[in-house]
Amino acid sequence: MVSRKEQLKSFFEPVKAEAAGAGEPAVALPQRAASGAVKAMGLSLGDLSEELEEARRLRGALAAGIQIAALDPAKIDASPVVDRLSAGHDGDKDFAALVESLRQSGQQVPVLVRPHPDAAKRGAGWHQAAYGHRRIRAAAKLGLSVNAIVRPLSDSELVLAQGKENADRRDLSFIERSFFAKSLLERGFDRATAQAALSVDKTEMSRLLQVADAMPFEIVRAIGPAPKAGRPRWMALAALLAGDTAQVKAGDEISSASFEALDSNARFQRIFDRVSRRAPANAPPLKVKSATGKVIAHVSRKGNATLIEIPDAAGQGFAEYLAAEMPKLLAGFRTSG
Repeated sequence: MVSRKEQLKSFFEPVKAEAAGAGEPAVALPQRAASGAVKAMGLSLGDLSEELEEARRLRGALAAGIQIAALDPAKIDASPVVDRLSAGHDGDKDFAALVESLRQSGQQVPVLVRPHPDAAKRGAGWHQAAYGHRRIRAAAKLGLSVNAIVRPLSDSELVLAQGKENADRRDLSFIERSFFAKSLLERGFDRATAQAALSVDKTEMSRLLQVADAMPFEIVRAIGPAPKAGRPRWMALAALLAGDTAQVKAGDEISSASFEALDSNARFQRIFDRVSRRAPANAPPLKVKSATGKVIAHVSRKGNATLIEIPDAAGQGFAEYLAAEMPKLLAGFRTSG
């Protein structure tokens, strides 16, 4: 019977040979197969199948003419469309874990780049990333080269690949997806391309843009991805920041050293708490209108409470209906993030 080690070798060795034959710098392929072969008896057939499938995909990519290269991360520019709000600095725990993983185990998954669209930079050996930005920063931090698939991508192909990677990984927060959507449109991509990049329909696209249009970016950037805050909470914060006074308060918070020391979710909550308390007593009530434009509620602040007034014009029994639905609405609000 052919051993697991021999099976893996029969798949990975041709990959190395094809990469070398393409004239690319030597690439260190994932080491899980080689190191894991020692423990073959303890691994399942599912593990073996997954690694063999990874090798097949890599061989297929090489057969299709896709280059795999070991690149200098200092010569890789980010995608022109920003998707992440986390800076990848030393206070980012996820980034720190990625750096440590790269230090101990090496790079397991290649990034995707294209030859730089700027002719001068392209001539000097520069590339532009479609995805894998955090892996590129981690490699740079460690002084390592980064394994990359190099493909001649158009602008649309680049953002579609970037969006698909994010959708597959499901690691972008709601607000990051919102500003990714807005950035795509601001860069001149049409809605169809933006929806395809985000894997969303028209309704969800409108929701993402609604939040991105309502939130001041400098405040969002200071807060970061806040993965526990979903659309309802971001919309609530946007409503609170509609006034100049609230934005001044938020500005005070984000400039403080204690704010910088918090994680992203705590930053969101701190801003939310700061701008929602001590609201001016004479602030005009917020008018809530129906789809036909009829005012169905007035929402105002009084001390530490929010008052909702339902005019008779909203319809007999509507106030009672709203009161009965509030527990369900609150439960949905708390689980939305």
